[in-house]
Amino acid sequence: MSTASVETAADPQALVDRLPAPPGDWKRSDEPGGIVEYRLPDEESPCTAAKVAVRPDVLSDAAVRLVRKRGCSDAGSDTFDSLDAATDAVGRELHHVLAAVEADEPR
Repeated sequence: MSTASVETAADPQALVDRLPAPPGDWKRSDEPGGIVEYRLPDEESPCTAAKVAVRPDVLSDAAVRLVRKRGCSDAGSDTFDSLDAATDAVGRELHHVLAAVEADEPR
């Protein structure tokens, strides 16, 4: 069992600076402590179509934690040991979800 440690968490400002700009209809908000939330609006629901929250991970020995929501439900989380890995994963996730949502829209 690993010990929770703030020492391994990513630097909050470095994380905010490295994360990508939101593609398409995604909206990004930066919160204190290095928390960045991406939200994809849903006009038919009180919940977002999707949400990705990224933050320094102080709960484990990883550097970054990524948490997903689909609609009003949790859709899993991942941890990353480096800013590079987290940044790449966030970019892929945002584009993947955007493509899936756009494919569902009537043409």
